[in-house]
Amino acid sequence: MMRQLIRYIFFLLLTGLLLAGSAGNAHAQKKKSGGVKSKQSELQKLRKEIDRYEKRIKESEKRERSALQRLDDYDRQTSLLRSLVTRLTEDIAENQKEIAIAKLNLSTAENELKQLKRSYARTIVGMYKRGRTHDTELLLSSESVNEMFIRSKYLKAYSERQRVNANEIRRKKRAIELQKMLLESKLKEQRLAIQEKRSEDGLLSRKVKEHKRLLTKVRQDKQSYEKQLRRKQAAARKVERMIADLIERERKRLEAARKKTAPTASRGATAKAPPRKALTSTTFGKKRGKLPWPVTQGALLEVFGENRNAKGHVFINNGIDISVPVGSPVASVADGTVSMVTYIAGFGNLVIVDHSELFYTVYANLSQVSVRAKQKVNAGQKLGKTGEGVSGPMMHFELWYDRLKQNPLSWLKKR
Repeated sequence: MMRQLIRYIFFLLLTGLLLAGSAGNAHAQKKKSGGVKSKQSELQKLRKEIDRYEKRIKESEKRERSALQRLDDYDRQTSLLRSLVTRLTEDIAENQKEIAIAKLNLSTAENELKQLKRSYARTIVGMYKRGRTHDTELLLSSESVNEMFIRSKYLKAYSERQRVNANEIRRKKRAIELQKMLLESKLKEQRLAIQEKRSEDGLLSRKVKEHKRLLTKVRQDKQSYEKQLRRKQAAARKVERMIADLIERERKRLEAARKKTAPTASRGATAKAPPRKALTSTTFGKKRGKLPWPVTQGALLEVFGENRNAKGHVFINNGIDISVPVGSPVASVADGTVSMVTYIAGFGNLVIVDHSELFYTVYANLSQVSVRAKQKVNAGQKLGKTGEGVSGPMMHFELWYDRLKQNPLSWLKKR
């Protein structure tokens, strides 16, 4: 009889608990669903871009476009695939942490609920054994009105405590239900992410092989090889224009700031560009010969200034080319802000970092980019990974002060 009574009481408690917790769980699930949708939307954009370049590659093969144009499309597609795989890898690692936390929280909540249930069960059994007459007898057996008042307060507090315990059981139960929902959702999300990553890994592997086959074809074709050299020179001129544009914008910003702080009488004067500082008077200039290399290994392929190709033709390099294994990390040589992340035929993926005082560094021929425009970066912070061009696995690096090209070897530490 007593067990049946206890079970009945718990049935009522748990029924109320589930009804009370349903609204909170629905809200939590809706919020989580919104976060997942946002993440999936970002990944979907990457997939659409990958598909777009896949169509371009197929169309270029049908129309027999130049191998270099197809090479550009492969470069962009493999870069996007690497970004997608990286994002999926990060999601899997993040999910793994959240799954571990969800399991721990669930285990903790279940243990706490068990303890509360045992305590509450003992209380109910005690109440059943004593019966309601016990409380009345306790009050009537008081030897004074004051003692009766004290006992009445005690019984009221005891009753309130049981009500609090019942509410706590309901709260713990809701927490357990929520943790189970979160855990199930995370496990499902993890399975999908792992499955998708395997698929994208396979696609990336196939595309890298196709890219290498096309690279080999271009290297063996003298016309394509010479055309790539011309494209590289065109890319260098484009970067030069980009730097000039960035410097012009920075000069305008500095002039606007100067006008705000200038005395009222001088504000109507003709605007003049701020004079170029001497290298030694700038913060960045004092790092000359002390900057770390953008890659930790590699040999020079091309030096700053004049170089000669295989046919003996002279060409100008605005920076240096460093031979380095594909996928090597590329780091910023100093603190700064990412001014631009773009793709230029002949230079591949490219990052420009603004180091203030009109100093800029350029990192090109990247197979993957890890930063975005306007992002603050520290010296040694990873910007991306090196790629492979027609001239082999390498990266291109430039350093500018104002509109003046600088020889990077004069700024980097001696090796």
